[in-house]
Amino acid sequence: MRIATRYEIKYRIAPEKADQVREWISRYMEPDAHGEGGSARYPVHSLYLDNADWGIYRETRNGNFSRFKLRARTYAFTPNAPVFLEVKARDGEAMRKSRGEVDRAEAVRILDGGTPRNRGGSAIENFRTHMDRYRAYPRVWVTYERCAYVGGDRGLVRITFDSAIACAPPTRGLAEPERWYPIDEVKGIVVLELKYNGSYPIWVADTVRRFELERRSMSKYRHAVEVLQSMDDNRARESVKDSRIAR
Repeated sequence: MRIATRYEIKYRIAPEKADQVREWISRYMEPDAHGEGGSARYPVHSLYLDNADWGIYRETRNGNFSRFKLRARTYAFTPNAPVFLEVKARDGEAMRKSRGEVDRAEAVRILDGGTPRNRGGSAIENFRTHMDRYRAYPRVWVTYERCAYVGGDRGLVRITFDSAIACAPPTRGLAEPERWYPIDEVKGIVVLELKYNGSYPIWVADTVRRFELERRSMSKYRHAVEVLQSMDDNRARESVKDSRIAR
């Protein structure tokens, strides 16, 4: 299985500036063809996996140069919506992602520990191997609205704008969570991601300078985990408080 290397840089910007950047890059880029009704906008729902000790989360939090994430991604919670099982590995800014498409029933079976039906060197097998190696299982949902553009030679530059980022505990059967919880870390901001192969065109560098974009690390998964952990801590404190009152 050959996995292409891409580079990824993230910026946190205000919604007003995001609108300005979108208007500026529209002269160089086209809306992502996967957007609803031909637009650049679509929802993203990712179910992240980790082990019982939150090992993948801790590597992200610590900023390890080499790290990875495991996730099952879908763009709708309808029965016929496909699911993409992904292993996203990175070394610094260099990112490699393997991604395999399965139907919802097969995704649920694999996430429950089942063996992929189509064996042999595929992205799905790679995903399942990582699950076994790290004893990973579903831990947290992350959702957001994405506005995406592609451009450059052969579409090798991709710029995305992510907003309304929220999280939820894992659900059985890839069901839609009953409630999404906001992530205060990114409340009221837009996460701009610049992704490219090799080097990017001059106009991309001009865009960064024109709008004074400052690079900021941003892991949706990390902040989602911390929101849910904080909720668990609060529930534990309330439980202890209630037990003391009952005495």
